[in-house]
Amino acid sequence: MHRFTFSKSLICATLGIISLPSFAALQPASEAALAGETTKTCHFNQDTSSDCSTTYRYTILTNNGREMLSRIDFSFPETDQLEIIDAQSTQPGGKPVALAPTQIDTRMAPNPDQGFQRARQTSIAFPNLRIGTQISYTVREHTVAKPLMTHFHYPMMFGPAPVRSDAFKSTFTAEQPIVWRSELMEDFTFTPSSDNKTLVIEQKTPRFVNYINEAGNAYIRQMPRVEIASSGLVQDHLASLATRYHQILAANLPAGAARVVSGLKGLPAAGQVAGVMQYIHEQYRYMGDWRATDRGYVPFTLNEIEERGYGDCKDLSVLLTAMLQASGINAQTAWVSRGSNPLGLLLPGIGAANHAIVKAHVNGQVWWLDPTNPVFMPGRSMPDIQNRWALVIDAEGKVYQDHIPEEQPSLSMAVKKFEHFNRDGQARTTAEVQMGQMTLMQLSFADTDSGVSATDLNLCNHFGKEISDCKINREKTAFVVPERYKVQATLTNLRPLDNLSGQLVYKPAFASERWDSLMNYRRTGQLADLYMADPETVTYDITLSGAKVGKAIKACKVNSPWFDMTLSSQRSKDEYRYLYTMTQKHSWLSHDEIMSAPFEAMLQQARACNENMQQVVQLNAKG
Repeated sequence: MHRFTFSKSLICATLGIISLPSFAALQPASEAALAGETTKTCHFNQDTSSDCSTTYRYTILTNNGREMLSRIDFSFPETDQLEIIDAQSTQPGGKPVALAPTQIDTRMAPNPDQGFQRARQTSIAFPNLRIGTQISYTVREHTVAKPLMTHFHYPMMFGPAPVRSDAFKSTFTAEQPIVWRSELMEDFTFTPSSDNKTLVIEQKTPRFVNYINEAGNAYIRQMPRVEIASSGLVQDHLASLATRYHQILAANLPAGAARVVSGLKGLPAAGQVAGVMQYIHEQYRYMGDWRATDRGYVPFTLNEIEERGYGDCKDLSVLLTAMLQASGINAQTAWVSRGSNPLGLLLPGIGAANHAIVKAHVNGQVWWLDPTNPVFMPGRSMPDIQNRWALVIDAEGKVYQDHIPEEQPSLSMAVKKFEHFNRDGQARTTAEVQMGQMTLMQLSFADTDSGVSATDLNLCNHFGKEISDCKINREKTAFVVPERYKVQATLTNLRPLDNLSGQLVYKPAFASERWDSLMNYRRTGQLADLYMADPETVTYDITLSGAKVGKAIKACKVNSPWFDMTLSSQRSKDEYRYLYTMTQKHSWLSHDEIMSAPFEAMLQQARACNENMQQVVQLNAKG
């Protein structure tokens, strides 16, 4: 069960891009914390259960490596088996010493943040670790077959890590031929047997890949990975599971859900969807129940879900699907990989997905609905499920692959602000902010999570560096958010102007951080891709009075595949007004895009345009 994270920070990007790291690079292999070797053997049984034995060997190279190995934890379902064997450590120049049984501890694992889980946890702790110490241990584990799984699916990923991998070898065997798909695995060899029932994957030479000093919103979106399975066909993997979902959906709605569906009849389709989403939000907690570990990926029945009053993603999504279908809306349950950084689908096994949602056809449009979120904007997909594959169960119980598109930019914030300066350089400020999209959803979540008074204080603090007597006027937020939402503010800005060498300068807070951060990316040699959050448009309409502006802002416009920006101004006898619009077109900026010549040209234009926003002002004698 994957959970969407909402930030409490308002009138900021969901994931800020303001951090300015020092020079970024691939970390040199000489700084590796550990040197490791891994040998794995796995057999996949006819019932898709597996038996694996993995031997790990590490040499501690730095103090950080010692901390990484101070305690090693393994969590596993109580229906599985896990055993630590042949654990030992060797000090520099010494002989191997077996790990004492008292240093191996097995207990019940704690419950996850959202739900119940029957899992066990084994921990091992090696004594007297120091630089140069070598440790080794073997993990032997049996993983039981999941219900309705007739084919196995096993992914492996080799992401960045502070560990130098000196050797890696995995031998997979199965009762049926193995298929595999890989990406960026040029550093490994693949050796299948003649009948394809054995596959050996081996690292060619030692490898070390780790990134340092990347931005806080940086991700490595492609990395070496391989998936092995007993079939490459989606129906082979998911047909039995989809049939069970179909059977659950064929049952009558439980009483509570049926009353809600009946009460919503006669509303437009969009209103019925919003009403059902509201009902699930109010009546059900998003909380997984894995105590019945044998249910695997199978939801509870509709009656069981209503009796419990909570469920994980598959439970809430199948209930949502059933209620929408009962309302006459074409709705289908779907599996996706949820998160900021989705990976492409190599093999269509259930192991590729981590979340269940609903595909619905509403007024000729496709809506992708996630009933686990604390807010809902009709018609807009959440950022953590946009632009990725989905495996959808159709009306006949078959599974097909679909694609969730990236949303188009829409207005997230429109600020209209009036600032009147007095002779002391303070400014009486009135503002009206139109919020939409993720900015509004963040606001609604913050109201629920922190309270309205805390959220209003947060809003006030974004109108100036030093403010007083701030008052916020707005309607109550709700789970279902409208397309637009208005916030009105009045306050005194105690320090609206910066004193630079005796000159008073008015500089909008939004003027340069985004472009400075992207310039810094290029200057410091960063390598990862940047997640910019939901595509959006922001506008500022700012009027200054009580002061004379030194010169008019020069109008400018920037158009590119990544951002559009316009800036213009109007001067009257007593007021100066300027208008700024910025559109971010996509959620991601790739490394190659940021380092390209067209992107550099766009950045130069945007920064030059932004420099026009800094205004030297002279206060009126009477204010």
